Order: sequence, then structure tokens, then C-alpha cells
Amino acid sequence: MTNNINHFKEIVDNAWIKHSKDQFHALAAQDMEILIQTCLMPLALKTQNDSFIFVHELKQEMHADLKYVESLEKEIDELESDKAEFSNMYYRILQESVSNEVMCTYLLSLSDLDTLAELQCLYLYKVKECDCLAQKLLKQTESVSNKVYTKILQRFAKVEKHSISLEIALQKCKEQ
Repeated sequence: MTNNINHFKEIVDNAWIKHSKDQFHALAAQDMEILIQTCLMPLALKTQNDSFIFVHELKQEMHADLKYVESLEKEIDELESDKAEFSNMYYRILQESVSNEVMCTYLLSLSDLDTLAELQCLYLYKVKECDCLAQKLLKQTESVSNKVYTKILQRFAKVEKHSISLEIALQKCKEQ
């Protein structure tokens, strides 16, 4: 290529010299043909080949870049899927945590309720015990009352009999 450029430079210099000396005002068709064939055509072919190579390499790079972008898009999709999955897991864990906290609070309240229930049972037991004692006392009182009443009735009956016998004796005394 450097040879062609030097040759082209030589042809242009020669043409300039001819022009400047007024020996030849225009390049001859033959000189133009030589210039085109020796310099411009190889340069055009080289440029065209370089352009084809550049386009081919550019297409390869673009294809590689496209594959890279597609892999990034796939990775982004996977990350978004993972994000959605982790978000769902976080929501479930949060729900379980809240549910467990509510359950713990409920169980603690049940524990408090168990204590309350135990106290209520103890209270009811004591109330029943008091009722039993009251009934026993009532029965004893009734029994004592019945015994006392019976004794009083018996004494009253004795006193009444004695009184009747005294009245009879008094009347007999008066009649006599």
C-alpha cells in the first residue's frame, strides 16, 4: 500500500510539474487512467475491503453485545422473579410472625384466664363448702331445736299434767 501511495505521489508530482511549466495544461487521459488504475482503484478496493471487514467485525460485536444484553435481561427477569418470591416469603413470614404474636398474646390471656378460672373454681368450691357447712349448721340447729322443742314440749306436757293435777287437787280441796 505504501508503494502505491508513493507511486501516486510521484504521478501527481509529475503532473504538477507538467502543469506548472505550461507544457501540458491538463492531465492526459492516459495519465488519468494510470492514476486511477495504480492509486485510486487499489485504494478504493482496500477501503471497500476494510469497510467489509469493519462491518463484519461490527456485526460480530453487535451480536456479542446483543447476546450480553439478552443475558442481562434474562438475569434481570430472574432477579425480578426472585424479588417477587422473596417478597412473598417476607409477607408470609410477616403474617406468621404477626399470627404467632397474636397466638402468644392469646395464650398468655388464656394463661391469665386459666388463673382466673382456677380462682373461680376455688371460689365455687369455697361457696359450696360454705353451703354445706350452713346446711350442716341448719340441720344441727334444727336437730338441736327439735330436741330442745321436744324437751320443752315434754316438760310443758309434764307441767300441764302437773297443773291439771293441781287444779283437780284444788277443786277437790274446795269441794271438801
